Amino acid sequence: MFNRARKAWNKFEEWANDDGKGPGPALQTEAAPEPESQIKSQANSGSPLEVPFCYTNTNKTIASSYIPVPLPATINRPIRLLTLLPGPRDADIQCLLSAADLDVVGREEAAAGFEALSYVWGDMSDTTPIQIDNAIGEIGQNLRSALLHLRYENRPRTLWVDAICINQDDTDERNSQVALMGDIYTKATRVVVWMGCPCCLLGTAGPDLSSYRREQLKEQALKVERLFAAITFLGQEAAIVAEDGRQVIRDKGDQYEEGTSYELIRKLDPKWESIFLDNPWWTRVWTMQEIVLAHDAVMCMGCEEVGWEFLRSAIAHYKALGFVTFSESWFGNKINSRLEPLDMVISIKAVRESEVVVGGEVGDELLYYLASSHWRDSKMPHDKIYAVLGLFDKDRHVGVDVDYNSDPADVYRRATRALMERSSNLDVLGFCYPFKIPRVTDLPSWVPDWGSSSNLAAPLMNDAKGKLRATHATKGSRSEPRWEDDNTTLVLQGHIIDSITKLGSVKPAVSIDDLNEGSADHLLKDPAVLAAAESFPATWDDLDPERPIRHLLSEYWKGIKATAPFMKKLLSEVLSIVSHKERYIEWQDLIASEFKGTSPPHPDPNVVFRDILTTSTPYPSGQAETQRRFEEWLKALSSIRRLKSVKMDRISPAMFKTLGFAAGLWKSMEEDENSFSTYTLHTVRRRLGITQSGRLCLLPKGTEVGDKIALLRGSVEFIGEAFVYGIMDGEAFDEAECVELKIT
Repeated sequence: MFNRARKAWNKFEEWANDDGKGPGPALQTEAAPEPESQIKSQANSGSPLEVPFCYTNTNKTIASSYIPVPLPATINRPIRLLTLLPGPRDADIQCLLSAADLDVVGREEAAAGFEALSYVWGDMSDTTPIQIDNAIGEIGQNLRSALLHLRYENRPRTLWVDAICINQDDTDERNSQVALMGDIYTKATRVVVWMGCPCCLLGTAGPDLSSYRREQLKEQALKVERLFAAITFLGQEAAIVAEDGRQVIRDKGDQYEEGTSYELIRKLDPKWESIFLDNPWWTRVWTMQEIVLAHDAVMCMGCEEVGWEFLRSAIAHYKALGFVTFSESWFGNKINSRLEPLDMVISIKAVRESEVVVGGEVGDELLYYLASSHWRDSKMPHDKIYAVLGLFDKDRHVGVDVDYNSDPADVYRRATRALMERSSNLDVLGFCYPFKIPRVTDLPSWVPDWGSSSNLAAPLMNDAKGKLRATHATKGSRSEPRWEDDNTTLVLQGHIIDSITKLGSVKPAVSIDDLNEGSADHLLKDPAVLAAAESFPATWDDLDPERPIRHLLSEYWKGIKATAPFMKKLLSEVLSIVSHKERYIEWQDLIASEFKGTSPPHPDPNVVFRDILTTSTPYPSGQAETQRRFEEWLKALSSIRRLKSVKMDRISPAMFKTLGFAAGLWKSMEEDENSFSTYTLHTVRRRLGITQSGRLCLLPKGTEVGDKIALLRGSVEFIGEAFVYGIMDGEAFDEAECVELKIT
């Protein structure tokens, strides 16, 4: 965020200090030879700084439209394979389609192997023609770019590409082919992940680029080049360190003539987020299944590529060197790590190999996959369910069939019911969240809106560090759900134990890099800002020769005026950190004033406050370390509390936020990946509550005074799950008190 605020000044410095020699040479080291096929730049790539060829050359419509030939009924599991014919980069894309039997092709049959492409469709309103079987087919711009980059010059390449190999206009065929996608990616000799090229990532759409856009393209291409140079270096050094059996020296690494590896990586300044981890490929629901099922995978971006395992080791080595790019804490607040998508894929792969979840109940496995992908997006709401079905073994039937003719709400009801029937718990109810803009409407309150990719309050099935809870509020009893009213009413066994009498404010999520309208990122893309950037002189020759200084200052003043809304919003987002700290102070004061003791009674309200914040998740080293970290975290609140004690928040709200931020800044600099704020996961998008009997709890944000708390054994409306201090291990559950509760 701060880099954006300094962008204009950095641009001036680069311009003023430019000696006309261009960027310096890439980092060179004497590390071990690069592992074969792990990372390379394709030989026929050309200069990455030229106008992007993926848009300057497009196929001409010289034939009739392609009409897919029906799949042969004589094959048990038929698929189509695409043969990408060879050619130079500036030639039209030509390919052939042929039918194949999925049971006799794949990685185990080397002569009939194929690669499966994993990519993002992108905007399909702007398509481009390619030649398929001497006819013309329309594909998206991102796929065209992928085929141009992946095509060999002197030999054909066999691929499976969903947009081409499936007749998208035939719903019945789509149903059958989507059901095979798990096996397709499993049997592929390799999965090729296409993450776009620099021009695609910038959204450039043609050869007629302004000078500003050309400079952007050059800058983007250089960032990609430097990032992959860093990945190469890190992966190679990680292999050497592992082979030698050595430990990585934090903040230093190995020593070279040019400096330590830590210093060399700092000079490269790899842009992990903007170039790689913020790439839309990580946000699509289908790509999770495709990479998880891959036995071998390569990540491609423009003319660069890197093996999946090589990338994993490079990032692990980067973190071991002490870089905090992927921190989960931001000025004392819990945020999602930018590595979360990568870590989630790694976790799923590890779980599947260990069979921890796979060996359990089918419903638990389904919920695990849906939970891992809930924030990913899809063009069709059905796909949030269908995209995880391929992760199941053939003998584990989920109870959901692929059917794009079905209404999305019906698909979600059937999936949620199948999940409950195939598990012994009600953990799925933790995903019922009141989204402001639901993706699918008219859902019963017990059915999650799986289609929404917005973040929700972290479900309480896991502790604050993402591990399954060892405790059970209903003593491990099995749920016995049944349904009435045509599957719209859920009937459960349970009993009401309390009601809400007082509520604290909702703790919002920390918003950084938000792309919604009105956010800093959105304002940065305002036409006035882009126009000011385009008009800014790139060299001295662009200045008015008669009045160069006046011209320069005038352009800067235009830029300042154009970016004023962005700077104001940026400052507001930074200072909002104080508001988040205020929320915790409010909760702490509410507990202190309303504390009536718990069962068993505890003498220290702050200990209750600590356990509410962490949902009773201790540090691995024990409660002593938990308490020590908690006390350090409380100190960061003390400066804001002192400002509030002298009414600074009322006298001057702006000054209060500025001083509060400055006072707590030094403390946040000391945080690490194990800071206390990373244990406050479940407070986000929840509110503190106190019950009639004095119980303290974390509640859904939609909770109101008078709402009831029920313990469900596995007509009312379900609001959400709650963490109630002192009863999370069955202390208040009574089997004899259970009655039927109907949830609509």
